[in-house]
Amino acid sequence: MNKIYTSALVLGLVAAGAFAQAAPVAAPATEQTAEAPKAEAAAPVADSVKAAEEAKKAEEAMKAEEAKKAEEAKKAEEAKKAEEAMKAEEAKKAEEAKKAEEAKKAEEAMKAEEAKKAEEAKKAEEAKKAEEAKKTEEAKKAEEAKKTEEAKKAEEAKKADNKSEEKGEVSAAAGSALDILKASMNEGTSKAKMEVKFSGMAEFDIYTGDVINDDDLEHSYASTFDLNVDVQFNEKWSAFVGLEADGETTSPASIYNGAFIQYKPANFFAVKLGDLTFSEGAFQAYYGYDDPTDDAAGMTERDIRGLEVDLAGLQLGLGFGRGDNDTYSICADDGEKENPLCANGEGKNYSVHAAYEFDYAGQHLRPYVNYKSFQSTQHNELHAGVDAGLNIGGFGFRAVYGFHADYLADDGDVKKNVDMTSTAHTILAEPTFEIGMFNIKTTAFYAFIDEAEDGHIEAEKDFQEYFFLYGEPAFKFAEFIKIGIPVEYHTHTLDDDKEDEATLDVGGRFYISPVENLEITAFGMVDIAMQDNEDDTALRFGLETVFSF
Repeated sequence: MNKIYTSALVLGLVAAGAFAQAAPVAAPATEQTAEAPKAEAAAPVADSVKAAEEAKKAEEAMKAEEAKKAEEAKKAEEAKKAEEAMKAEEAKKAEEAKKAEEAKKAEEAMKAEEAKKAEEAKKAEEAKKAEEAKKTEEAKKAEEAKKTEEAKKAEEAKKADNKSEEKGEVSAAAGSALDILKASMNEGTSKAKMEVKFSGMAEFDIYTGDVINDDDLEHSYASTFDLNVDVQFNEKWSAFVGLEADGETTSPASIYNGAFIQYKPANFFAVKLGDLTFSEGAFQAYYGYDDPTDDAAGMTERDIRGLEVDLAGLQLGLGFGRGDNDTYSICADDGEKENPLCANGEGKNYSVHAAYEFDYAGQHLRPYVNYKSFQSTQHNELHAGVDAGLNIGGFGFRAVYGFHADYLADDGDVKKNVDMTSTAHTILAEPTFEIGMFNIKTTAFYAFIDEAEDGHIEAEKDFQEYFFLYGEPAFKFAEFIKIGIPVEYHTHTLDDDKEDEATLDVGGRFYISPVENLEITAFGMVDIAMQDNEDDTALRFGLETVFSF
């Protein structure tokens, strides 16, 4: 409004000035008369200009004042906003500080609660351990008292039975075992404290054929898997069950491999009932015959279902044959023909096994005998022998003598006028030596075989050739790498008159054990024909991987 008023005032003054200049002027009568009106006319014009100038200055001053006020208002507004922003920031920081303080207090409270709970748990655990220790101590005292009482009863029984004379270890152990059994009769059914353990092994192998002479590169496989389950019911009673898959294929069938229960009231005395296996005089040095299922200088594995008693080194077993140990031959005509019709039957065989282990300071002596009856007057099997060994420093020596016999009582009743009796005497020697990073294993085996008149050899169930030699010096180049150089001579036959299958095998074996319970063996062997063998020299390779758990 002030701007409009000032503009109107200026325009009015300018118009008045213009009007005064345009008005008619009377002609001057004289020079003085003429100048006076001119001066009078100029006066209003000057006033108008001055007024306009002043109005302009007033307007500019007013504008400057308004601009100043606007600037001050703007600054005041900005100062106000800055003040509010600062207050908001301070309020935000105060809120955050408050929250942080509350969070800190909550964290401290939580830690204090956790510490309290941990302390309580610790005290509870300590109290539990103390209680368990107390119970263990009480149980230990009770067990000691029980053992003392049993020992006292055993001693009294021993004295009462007039056993004051000196006895051997087995007879003394038998007396103690009898006392233990008597004491066990008075015990009730004890509570089981089940503990189950799994163990086993797996092996997967691959072999090439003769890479020199075969037209095509051929290969073969072998695979083995054993799974053993041991069950501990309590300190005296336990059980075992096993599964096995084994064959020259990549997928052998898995079969039940036996189960038994065991009662072991003392370290020197145990009784087993169930599926049992006995073997004697296994090859321990030569890698090719290290499975007692297939090869042994004494007796390969014989399976029975029956009873076993272990007493201070004495092993006694009795039971019925099972699996391959339960077959027998049924022949028609009762020996009236030289070549009667025969077939295999099952369900009649039983076996008795006995062995005694003398073990002193690493030296051992183990005589054994195994008798197998086919419940036939003429047909039976007998294995007997002794396994001995000693160790002196890095030198070890093991020797086995084995006697193998079949149809011991035959006098021509099985096949007419044919003596079916077959016997063999085997000798095995395994010297070994080890010092530092070097070791050597050797094996010498020879079998004196007396075959039956029909060519039957009972011992073929126990070994594959009548004679072989083996030696392998080996060097450790690192903790888990060993290289061996095997040298072997094989007859590959049970007939000592045949010399057309003998070979000399030489090569290298690389043993790698990167971790405990894992072994990888790679080998290459050259087979050189010997004696009357006319086969070409052969080259073969293989890789065997075994791990246990």
